[in-house]
Amino acid sequence: MDLYVTREGKCQVSIEICYTSGIITNNAAQLLVEEWRETYQIENIQFNAEPGQGNRIRIFEPEAIEGRNEQTFVIQTVMKDGYFQIDLSGASEQAILYGICEILDQSYVLDHEVRLPQLNMTSTPDIKRRGVERHWGPSMTTMENLQENLKLIKLLARKRVNHLMWIDSWISMSWYPFLDFRYFPKLKKADLEGKIKLAKECLRTIINEAKNWGMDFYLSCTEFNIPKDLLKVHPDMFYRNPNTGLYVLRLDSEDTWLFYKSKIREVMEDFPSLSGIELWTGEAMEIWQCYRPDTDTRSIGELFLEMYDQALEAMDEAGRSDARIICSSFTHHPECEKIYEDILGRLPERCDSRSKMQVEDFYRFHSPATLPGRLSPGREWVEFDLGGEYRGDWAGWITCALQFIPDRMRYYYDKGISGFMCRIRGYTLGPNSKFVGDYAVLRGVQSIKYDVYFKTCWDMNIPLADVWRLCKRRGFPDAMLEFFQLSEKVAEQAQYTNESIVNNFHSSFIGSIERYEWQLEYADHPYNTAGMERKWILEPSEEHLSLILDEKEQAIHHVLKMSDILEQCKQELFEEDYAALRTCLDYQIQVVKVFKVHTEMFFRYRLLMLTKLENRHEMLLDCMRRCEQEVALLRQHDEDQAKHAYALISDIKWRLSCDMQKYYHELAYHGVCRV
Repeated sequence: MDLYVTREGKCQVSIEICYTSGIITNNAAQLLVEEWRETYQIENIQFNAEPGQGNRIRIFEPEAIEGRNEQTFVIQTVMKDGYFQIDLSGASEQAILYGICEILDQSYVLDHEVRLPQLNMTSTPDIKRRGVERHWGPSMTTMENLQENLKLIKLLARKRVNHLMWIDSWISMSWYPFLDFRYFPKLKKADLEGKIKLAKECLRTIINEAKNWGMDFYLSCTEFNIPKDLLKVHPDMFYRNPNTGLYVLRLDSEDTWLFYKSKIREVMEDFPSLSGIELWTGEAMEIWQCYRPDTDTRSIGELFLEMYDQALEAMDEAGRSDARIICSSFTHHPECEKIYEDILGRLPERCDSRSKMQVEDFYRFHSPATLPGRLSPGREWVEFDLGGEYRGDWAGWITCALQFIPDRMRYYYDKGISGFMCRIRGYTLGPNSKFVGDYAVLRGVQSIKYDVYFKTCWDMNIPLADVWRLCKRRGFPDAMLEFFQLSEKVAEQAQYTNESIVNNFHSSFIGSIERYEWQLEYADHPYNTAGMERKWILEPSEEHLSLILDEKEQAIHHVLKMSDILEQCKQELFEEDYAALRTCLDYQIQVVKVFKVHTEMFFRYRLLMLTKLENRHEMLLDCMRRCEQEVALLRQHDEDQAKHAYALISDIKWRLSCDMQKYYHELAYHGVCRV
């Protein structure tokens, strides 16, 4: 029997907090009131300090639950004197918060009344550490953006996130707005305008708000990035590479390590609520790129250990021996994960590894990362890019990997991974896509792909149908689930070939034969055993091209089916949701059509270069004409995408106008097109 939260639209339940509650519990109770009011227009929810009659949600003082962890909550429903009581208890205030989130998840409307099922459950998360990485706005240094940060924290708490790994701006100088460099005198700032002081105040407020929602906060950073004036004031710290002309830090300079540690010490002292830092080592000056004398024979892995040890020393000097380091294993080194092989299991106890390695960004076209479960067993994170910068998100596609995300999460869970994190970074739907903040993405029409991640973190076995039931956007009929499931197939089949990378990153079009060939090298990327097994289809032949085109035709079929579903659901969708999806889908249908003929054109050019047959020349010219027609239609939606697509036509036209003899067999050198 359902429990009525409202009768004739009026609230039928009060909230009773049965102890002197702390701030996390108070925030949780307020969250319940606000969401019921905003989502269901429930007003006048009463708080009762004393026991009494009526329908009640009773929150009991946290206490340890034998055999369970600190995030476990218990919900029991009892009927008494014709009223219901929902008793919520937990092992901590965090657990109380998550129990409130469960009540909110289970709330639903039937016959115009808000209801709850009779909940009787004990719930413990499968993944204890559920994180969000963020390195694209809103800024954490200004009062103008402060409220947006706080609003986002509250929304993430509602998703049961308990770790934040944030950076103020992607890579570059992200820490420097917070630093006066008092421990590195050559860079010490006077802060006459008070900008550093303000930035510190804003960040403290953000960190404290995270704590008030039961979250650990890590400041993510690139520790070997350097301010522009450092080379000027301290050139002795640098070595100029005679081959490239680039300056790199010297590891044999004591001041290099003093500079490195000074930043960490200052941050840890000035932000005492900070749980630690994340050392982002992939897209800055990496330690293996720094200069060291020939006498330094340490492996790259051992250099990483030195970096971690120096960071821990800086924390200890700040009196923060409790703080932790999250060590990114993302690197641009050509040997990728191999450079960590000699330090497996050797990370200091206060260091947790984080695997990215571009694996999930390349979607299924890499094998899973090999480091998770080995680098720091029991203390490991794996990151997911849920938007998919390499599968349509950056280009404004509707793209939801609702099958892949939980499948890959379960794969790593079986390897003993204790923490997952995701990037929420997203873009507007449709042509001429623009960056939007995390809050807008989580509240947007594709939010289901993020909820799949959040719900799977809590319950590794939750079916997709249950995630949809609990989290689907208001106004979305159930048929829209198939709409989003199809978007995963469209992204796979339109942009890639047999799950091998062929087309361009960021879902745009490749403009030259050379770039296309470079792209094919990713089939041979280190550790990518799956790509190596699949690359046979890239061998140029009419049979393989036929399979490639069949796959592209399936993408067109699926995106047109998405269009049919959208029209069937039009009357049930909110007008603004339908309009956004319709505009995007019209654009995406045409992009998918261009991808088919654009990819065909590249492979037909390869076939012509390998075998000088008359019909192949004619078939290429016919393909080019068809491509021009589709690109012209794309130009009506997105001029930039059309321009990128047309560039390959221009490149091939130029090649065909030259002496073709010198181009024969030029494409055989990558090993994917053996002649």
